[in-house]
Amino acid sequence: MAAGDRFLPDADLAVTELVLVAADPDATYAAIDAADVSGDRLLGVLGGLTDLDRRLAGSATAPKRLGELLGPGLGFVPLADEPGKLRAVGLAARYSPFDRGVARLEPGAFETFDEPGHVKAVLGFWLHRQQDGHTLLTCDVRVRGTDADTRSTLETTSFLVTPAARTLCRRLLELVRSCAEGGESGDGHGDQRDPDRLSAR
Repeated sequence: MAAGDRFLPDADLAVTELVLVAADPDATYAAIDAADVSGDRLLGVLGGLTDLDRRLAGSATAPKRLGELLGPGLGFVPLADEPGKLRAVGLAARYSPFDRGVARLEPGAFETFDEPGHVKAVLGFWLHRQQDGHTLLTCDVRVRGTDADTRSTLETTSFLVTPAARTLCRRLLELVRSCAEGGESGDGHGDQRDPDRLSAR
């Protein structure tokens, strides 16, 4: 089961990618927090994720690590924190080019949040130990509109949103993999090494 299916069933948009990491699940899980996202060009192209603090949260300090980027300071809600197994966060935001903003939610309020004009998104990392001690790391994104109009807009724009979400998952997986394997945790240039190691499901 994908992480998003657990926390956001009946999603309007669903993307799953995976990569084999030459590290055990504990090291891979730690790398989810430690991976360097500061100045990453590809994440910046994909909606300015490394600039999310200034665009949506009003903070003057850009996140340097993935754990900071996915933290409550930028509006993400922790949904699962199971070391070596699962890490998932949620985000609720207005889905409008004219009125952007993140809904500040307590973890227990994410599931029932249904204010019209918003999308709810879940980003999850599943970790599966392999027989050789490596880790199969899965990243999935699930998105659902909170009302019929928003869901219709999501459907209309899916030809743009889905490829962007898939590329986002692949880049996050590569940053985590590189960090877990002891290499560069992120060079800020969007370098996606070993693209054949990334597979869509």
